[in-house]
Amino acid sequence: MQLILLRGLAREADHWLNFPAQLQQALGNNCQIHLVDFPGCGKYFQQPALTSIAAMTDHARAAIEIAAITAHDEAVYVVGISMGGMVALDWAQRYPQELRGLVLINSSAGNQPFWWRLRPTAWPTMISALLSHSSAREARVLSIVSNNTADHAQHLEQWLSIQQRRPVTRATIVTMLRAAAQFRPQTTCTVNGLVLASQHDRMVSVRASEAIAAQFNWPIHKHPSAGHDLPMDDPLWLAHQIAQWQP
Repeated sequence: MQLILLRGLAREADHWLNFPAQLQQALGNNCQIHLVDFPGCGKYFQQPALTSIAAMTDHARAAIEIAAITAHDEAVYVVGISMGGMVALDWAQRYPQELRGLVLINSSAGNQPFWWRLRPTAWPTMISALLSHSSAREARVLSIVSNNTADHAQHLEQWLSIQQRRPVTRATIVTMLRAAAQFRPQTTCTVNGLVLASQHDRMVSVRASEAIAAQFNWPIHKHPSAGHDLPMDDPLWLAHQIAQWQP
């Protein structure tokens, strides 16, 4: 089994923190996990960001050499959080023959009300973050995406280290925001899906995940206390949910 992890806006592979290792333990050694960065972030931080979700999908497919994987008839799953979930959904709708299943974590779509995609209470923090110096930006974003305040100091140190090594520019963030806002998924999806959402997500309304699950008739499981960055706040719960669901 091959499993692809896709991060969200202005995030990279290292922002998964310990989650890939915990997911590997939950799934066993027969699963190979791939971490994909998008241009503008991670190992591609010096490249310009892509202007559409479709372009990000095609980048991810090329990055893991999907043709070589599917040639061996292995089951491929895509797990995407937030904007990464949009890429996962686009992948499943445009190239359904390549995937066995997809998991969306606290995701949304451009055809939903904008106050679902970014809750009004989060607007001041996110606008302030966008206008701030990178270190202050990371602190403000962390304050809104994570409900695990006990570990904020540790996680902020990790985030600042990532930003220092592979800085994300304001231009990259704006380009990715536009791409996410313009994403319009198709009305149907033939690939099996699972929706995982945080009941107390303070950035994206849980209603966005509920609407996606209802539209495609996919199961949805909700975490009772975690924030938008569910892999940060409760990676063990998330790994368990994915391990229990394998169509």
